[in-house]
Amino acid sequence: MTGFLASSWELVLSAFAPLAMAFGLFALEARGPLAAPIRSGRGLVAPYFTVVSIIFGLFAALLVSDVWQKCNEARHAVEAEGDAVHLIAHLARANGIEAMAMPRLKAYAEAASAEDPYSAAIDARRGETGKAYQELLVALSTVVGIEPPVRAALLGAARELLNAHDKRLHLANDVTAPIKWLALLVFGGITQIALMLVHVDNRRPMRVAVGLFTVAFSFCLVVVAIFDAPFEFVLSDEPGATLRLVLQGL
Repeated sequence: MTGFLASSWELVLSAFAPLAMAFGLFALEARGPLAAPIRSGRGLVAPYFTVVSIIFGLFAALLVSDVWQKCNEARHAVEAEGDAVHLIAHLARANGIEAMAMPRLKAYAEAASAEDPYSAAIDARRGETGKAYQELLVALSTVVGIEPPVRAALLGAARELLNAHDKRLHLANDVTAPIKWLALLVFGGITQIALMLVHVDNRRPMRVAVGLFTVAFSFCLVVVAIFDAPFEFVLSDEPGATLRLVLQGL
């Protein structure tokens, strides 16, 4: 994510935007040019809110499940990248090509561990990682004195390494994340309006109902904000932490 949704500001907006929207609705209902028309409706029938709330609930459940799965996939991609580095190192040692493979493998791990997908220098970092990977791949492809099955295993591990790296960056730069967050904000706002209109003839229950829903609404937005940007919050120290640990064991 880029822009204001790619920072801690998204968490602040997630927590306080629903509250601001709720207070705005209370102000519209209490005073101003729309107050009289709103109160003259004397409340809509309850099934109206039920339909809107079901739509919001289904959308929120689907979205939270999606971002939770995305966070798990991001963690798995980081672990798979570290496992692939370990596998290449073990195969290199077992087949006597450690002197050739290990310096290039360490160069890749150092370059990949320095990648920050939200940094302005990410393109340069990716270039360094790509160069290190290419040197590692050429070395594994041309090394002499190993059996064909061993070479195939090394190249397979190198392929897994590249796939995990690319998946990690793809998840970190998901362009749909702001759209999902904004869609949930819109659906939540519509549900707040529905709650107000159902209870508009009784101000105190209306404010209690809208207030309780607003708390739940804010919680959903915060969860989406945290888990839809896994490398900003939950995995903010990755891939550096995992790959640095791998480097210590090489």
